[in-house]
Amino acid sequence: MKNSIFFLLLSIVFTLQVKATEYLVEAKTDFDIALKKVIPGDIIIWKEGNYSDVKIDFTPLINGTSEQPIFLKAHSAGKVIFSGNSQLFIGGNYLVVEGLLFEGNCTLETNQNVIDFKSKVKKTNGEANHCRLTNCAIINYSSTEESDKKNYYVNLIGTYNEIDNCTFEGKLNAGPTLVIEYKKEKEYVPGSDVAPSSFHHIHHNYFGYRTFSSNGGEQIRVGTSTTSFSHGFNLVEYNYFEDERIEAEIISNKSWNNIYRFNSFYGNDGAMVIRHGQKCFVYGNYFNGKSGRNRSGGIRIINPNNTVFNNYLENIEGGKEKSKFPISIMDGLVDSPLNGYYPADNAIVAYNTVVNSYGPAIKLGVINKDVKTPTIAPKNVIVVGNTIINSIGNNYSPFELSDSNATFTIKDNYFTNGKTTVAGFSLIESRLIPFINNFYEVKTNIDPLVLAEINQRLSIHNIKLNNSEISIFNPNWILNKKQVGVSWFKNI
Repeated sequence: MKNSIFFLLLSIVFTLQVKATEYLVEAKTDFDIALKKVIPGDIIIWKEGNYSDVKIDFTPLINGTSEQPIFLKAHSAGKVIFSGNSQLFIGGNYLVVEGLLFEGNCTLETNQNVIDFKSKVKKTNGEANHCRLTNCAIINYSSTEESDKKNYYVNLIGTYNEIDNCTFEGKLNAGPTLVIEYKKEKEYVPGSDVAPSSFHHIHHNYFGYRTFSSNGGEQIRVGTSTTSFSHGFNLVEYNYFEDERIEAEIISNKSWNNIYRFNSFYGNDGAMVIRHGQKCFVYGNYFNGKSGRNRSGGIRIINPNNTVFNNYLENIEGGKEKSKFPISIMDGLVDSPLNGYYPADNAIVAYNTVVNSYGPAIKLGVINKDVKTPTIAPKNVIVVGNTIINSIGNNYSPFELSDSNATFTIKDNYFTNGKTTVAGFSLIESRLIPFINNFYEVKTNIDPLVLAEINQRLSIHNIKLNNSEISIFNPNWILNKKQVGVSWFKNI
């Protein structure tokens, strides 16, 4: 028995000491040969250089493992550059792609995405699971002029995939920058909730300048209206969004149970929008809408049972000309179709801070200006503990009710100026609110029932926050560019 244990331990030690095999490649043929040989822990290293019109399908014959992924790495990060109609497909389990750059005039046909988390190999099911894209960049990889030719920089499919420390900028053509798609089995019924949850993690990425003058130019879209009842459980955190133009949405949520937290938004024309889906969370985010284009929005809430708390929004300009407000709580449509609007019933809007923005700061019962069908007002909305400082404009009331049929609880909110006294808001002088390190440190009355309800909602994610984390914005949550994006190219 002792000998058996000894030889078992010796076998384990020997296995741990086996060095991973490295394969240096500089052409697709080299890569395809290496792909047939790799086993868990092995590394395919792509040689420095410029490569045009290369289709990489990273689908090994054997999957990696959680302890020993299979790697595809640039020999020097940022110096393996793909252009033309180059694409990357990732299929399998526990694969890591690191250090690649896609850049230059893109000649991909419409609906051909730059990076797909799905293999093109027909004999596999094509899904990517537990895979990671890290320290990679897609920069100015679209047509040289704005184009209706549609594709995504990244199409995220499968489950438990991770995108981190990547840089995305310069997209000029149709289609969001990054999309999460849900798997639809044969005979999937639109609007059902049977699509598998995806559990993706998107963090510490830089989303820079992009523009598109029609719908579909958002930076991130999570789901579609067809799969909007899917329970995603995706986490989008610590990302930096800057200079997204014209498009009304920076992030467009279209599924359930997603979290958006600790992201920073600077000088964008759009808003963080819960477009479809329920039971989502938006908290701890920082918005600075200052751009001079008078288009910036803050947070827009559509659909029931969503929770927005402890965000810091300043210099939101959209209320000046474009009817975008720091926080908008939307009406729905009677008998809404899947791609329509469901009322924001049971929304919680609590402990947010809005500073130096065109008012009204919080607007309840907002109707989409393009909607002609009958609307239905949101019910049981909670507006508690918010602070509105130095509102600007002709209509700088801290709160406005646009639909008198809405039902809501509003209390313990504060504001520093406004046309009229608003029920549920107390007028205070801004000098009474501490201004430290360029941020107001706001402390409000804590409603234990609201805090308990927020934590109850968060419990599905195994998250429990203390009073301060729910009610006091921490400036340390605000990112700078050095904290995000690729390590080899910093947007400073």
